[in-house]
Amino acid sequence: MEYLWIAAGIFVLFLVHKLILAPMRHLVVNVVVGLIVLYGVNHFGYLFGFQHVPITVGTGLIIGLFGLPGVILVTLYYTFF
Repeated sequence: MEYLWIAAGIFVLFLVHKLILAPMRHLVVNVVVGLIVLYGVNHFGYLFGFQHVPITVGTGLIIGLFGLPGVILVTLYYTFF
């Protein structure tokens, strides 16, 4: 009976990993890569006429959800609007 509970616990940990931790890791990686690219755009964007994009929680969430296209989206938004 004890082995059944151990197997159930391992199964629950596997589900938690697949349903929660893996997407969260993907989101964190997207945010980190996107913010590094956004820092580069902020640093060198004036050469191409881009406006400075503030790095806030909102821009971080947009970049995290959309990845590199989110960086382009946020940069174009702040440049033209």
